[in-house]
Amino acid sequence: MWRYSDGYQHHDSNGVTIDQPMKFLILIWMGVLSFPVFAVLDPASLNSKVFAMYVSTSPYCTSPKLIFSKDIAIFYDVFGFPTLGVTDNKDRSYDGTYSCLIFKMSERFTFRPNVTGGDSCLFTSVYTEDFCPQGTQTVGVDGTSISCTNVGDETVFLYLSTASQTNDPDLVSEPFSPPSQGNTSKGIKLNSPVTISGVFSGRLVSDGTGRISASGGSCTMALPKFSFVKE
Repeated sequence: MWRYSDGYQHHDSNGVTIDQPMKFLILIWMGVLSFPVFAVLDPASLNSKVFAMYVSTSPYCTSPKLIFSKDIAIFYDVFGFPTLGVTDNKDRSYDGTYSCLIFKMSERFTFRPNVTGGDSCLFTSVYTEDFCPQGTQTVGVDGTSISCTNVGDETVFLYLSTASQTNDPDLVSEPFSPPSQGNTSKGIKLNSPVTISGVFSGRLVSDGTGRISASGGSCTMALPKFSFVKE
């Protein structure tokens, strides 16, 4: 806004100087404001490597038992709910009811948006996201705690437990650490114990709805919602 006066003083009939009310010139500039593009998207595919699965009868994931492992892990489309492995359990040694499931997996996921969002998220492109940022702790099945770094593709352990408070990814504090009696905010909520009797197989289910963000020229994904389905 600019203010404008005519710049003159005026006098009355007796010669007394008076100021005329100031005249204003208001200039209004209207233009198009530019805002960064922000979009919330869903995945068309979501892939990760799963190396092994463990189970524990304890909700605090102690004394885990190996159910299956793979010498060479391949990318699973966890958005497509794949069968992770099959255990024949012929000797029935795996029979039992388990309150904790542990997945040894890659921290790195690849994803593809289901639609294009702005210029940064293209539905024809595949993007990579590390879900264990630098400084985040992951606890192995032997109890060893490791801090993730920003170097390479690291192995993490994802915990699903009946003792954990929630499976809302925005509220889960440490998905790669087991819950404890003193801290049930760790791990992801397993809605009910899993019973194994005879042949066993299951699916690690992920829901990435609304977890992809296109903003600031980048395409990123937040941790999806995980659950497990026994087949």
